[in-house]
Amino acid sequence: MKHLFYILPLSIVLFAGACKNNDDEMQPGKADLELSFEPIAEKPEIGGLVTFQANLYNRGPLTADGVTLENSVPEGYQVEDVGNGGVITGSPAVIRWSGISIQADETLSFTFTARAEKPLEGIDFTQRAQVVASNQADPDSTPNNGADSPKEDDEAALTLLPRAGEVTLNFKAFYGPDPLVMFDREYAYEDNMAIKMQLFQFYISKVRLLKGSGEEPLTDVGLISFANVYTDEEAAAGISTVPGVLPPGTYTGIEFGFGLDSVLNATIPPDYPLGHPLSENYWEAASSYIFFKFEGNADLEPNGDFSDKLTFHVGGNSNYRKLTFDRPITIEDEGAVTLQFNIDLHKMLVDQNTGEYLDFRQVTQSHSNESPSATFMANHIQEAIEME
Repeated sequence: MKHLFYILPLSIVLFAGACKNNDDEMQPGKADLELSFEPIAEKPEIGGLVTFQANLYNRGPLTADGVTLENSVPEGYQVEDVGNGGVITGSPAVIRWSGISIQADETLSFTFTARAEKPLEGIDFTQRAQVVASNQADPDSTPNNGADSPKEDDEAALTLLPRAGEVTLNFKAFYGPDPLVMFDREYAYEDNMAIKMQLFQFYISKVRLLKGSGEEPLTDVGLISFANVYTDEEAAAGISTVPGVLPPGTYTGIEFGFGLDSVLNATIPPDYPLGHPLSENYWEAASSYIFFKFEGNADLEPNGDFSDKLTFHVGGNSNYRKLTFDRPITIEDEGAVTLQFNIDLHKMLVDQNTGEYLDFRQVTQSHSNESPSATFMANHIQEAIEME
């Protein structure tokens, strides 16, 4: 499926010290400034507040006046409060403390509080600080020459990711007890008919893990397509979503929509970049996305020629279904969990209780959201999907 989002490696790196201390390099007429972050022992929760503290030490021998300290705030944190008279400037955000005077052998601390974001691909969680100005020369550092990693002792960095685990949904498709593969495989159908598949796909949306009366959002939307499943091995592998990120803990279940809810279905492909799941599969005449597609060929005679084309495209708000699965789900910090779902196409086409079925001798295609065939399949989605 097309990617929505990705998780960073879930690790914590505390790089809190400056690069080196040069005790023997104190020189007359200079002030040796050293910068470090106070180590943080515990990782925050996603959305939790963290107080960072940068410590500035003057090894001497002179007082340094006119010192300015800057901290570059990474995308992984949103600043909530700045202490010690610091101000936030620019975008991306930089915290600046100006007009600092620090005597020889004195340590000053500068703090700010920030909120941890989800660790998604491309989001940096490393705080980087450096001395950018001082009226005294420094024997082993040059102000305002910091790069990505500290090289001098007036620079410091600290990387702190929140507690989080990966969650992936995997879907396997079946036709009764048999794996669902495209094109060459024949599947026996009701009343001596048979079918061959060419496409089966569907949207899932608003994926949430449940915890008591609350919920944690995992994925807004994903497109699960079995179009390229040609072998039993590929069918056994299933189709996975891109891993999502959630706080660690034990959840009581999961819910998601089969199709799109009315809010998502009110959007249109130009609202999304190319490659996004909702940049395609839109049915303009119906002002709706196509929630799921079932395409193949049928042998209705039967004579083995499979000459009747089957095309069922179902959308429309009335055919959206919300599914809930009550199952304990435990997510560990830096862990990865795959939740397995199986979908049986036969159960979408045939009522397992009454034996009623979609009669391909009467209807071979549907492009109407209100057609009996569209409603029939939508009404049997709950029975067709199970969670292992």
